[in-house]
Amino acid sequence: MDIQFFQIAKRPIYASTFILVFAGLVVLFIYSDEFLFFAPYLTLYVPPDRAPYLALDLVISGFSGIVILASLFQLSHFPRSGSNHTKTSFAGIIAAIIAGACPCYYLVPLLAFAGGAGGFLAVLGVTFNTYQIPIKLASLSLLVSVAVVQERSLRAQCAIDPGLFLSRRL
Repeated sequence: MDIQFFQIAKRPIYASTFILVFAGLVVLFIYSDEFLFFAPYLTLYVPPDRAPYLALDLVISGFSGIVILASLFQLSHFPRSGSNHTKTSFAGIIAAIIAGACPCYYLVPLLAFAGGAGGFLAVLGVTFNTYQIPIKLASLSLLVSVAVVQERSLRAQCAIDPGLFLSRRL
């Protein structure tokens, strides 16, 4: 039994999309978690006690890429298959963006720019930073559930024939 995501990823355009989404999110996440430094030298440093954060960042980035990959495939190859499938594809893209761009990443720079906005933003930033692991786990569970629904949806629409990818090229 083939997994449909692997069949989709055999196409160069979708494989490159996955790689771009994955790489972009990994760089964003590891920079936000202070593992990657650009100044004064390009440095990647992961303290041993923060390795679970890095692992979660990599897994969330991977699942975000998979969900976006499958959603784009569904939207481009099955546009008239029914409004429910189109809504599922759009929901997959939105879920991947929301789960991948979890508030704990972009709130800290926002607080730096809006330093005079009040104590509420500071409390919110500290709360998101404190509960970073549960937020990341919730993001991961959302992405996994969307990926399972998309896999079932792709199987229901039609099994992706491996010969389809070899006969047509983008």
